[in-house]
Amino acid sequence: VVAVIGGAGKSGSLALAAARRAGAARTIGVVPVPAEREVLEQAGLADEVALADARDPVALAAAVAAAGGPADVTVVCVDVPGCEHGAILATADLGTVVFFSMATSFATAALGAEGLAADVQLMIGNGYAAGHADFALDVLRNSPGARALFEARLATHAGATHPPR
Repeated sequence: VVAVIGGAGKSGSLALAAARRAGAARTIGVVPVPAEREVLEQAGLADEVALADARDPVALAAAVAAAGGPADVTVVCVDVPGCEHGAILATADLGTVVFFSMATSFATAALGAEGLAADVQLMIGNGYAAGHADFALDVLRNSPGARALFEARLATHAGATHPPR
């Protein structure tokens, strides 16, 4: 099970598409508001979409559990501080949490895992890996759901009603 916190965003939608492409048995997208849940459900990128505030650790863990978790891998793609403990609680023992957000307090994550007695691997996404741009573009090109989310965001930002073709 792969859970992506912030699954309707740019990095979150790519993470969900990449997880599916890599053979994840189940994907869970976590979003904070019903409008994002609807968008992510329409995109079809996640098997389940959970609604939770990632800054509320107990609610986040409960939402992921209700959607089929805990996650073996949790990817944090939100740009707000305070999501560390919820991501840790939403992850199964011996699972992995990937913090792909510069809003993450890495000291809070490390100390939180210890304080929560959570035996999880914590990873820091630094935004760069050899070939990452080509991989991301390939995922975007070959995932209709991710592409639709990106096109909708581009149209919104450009003020257009239809994305350019």
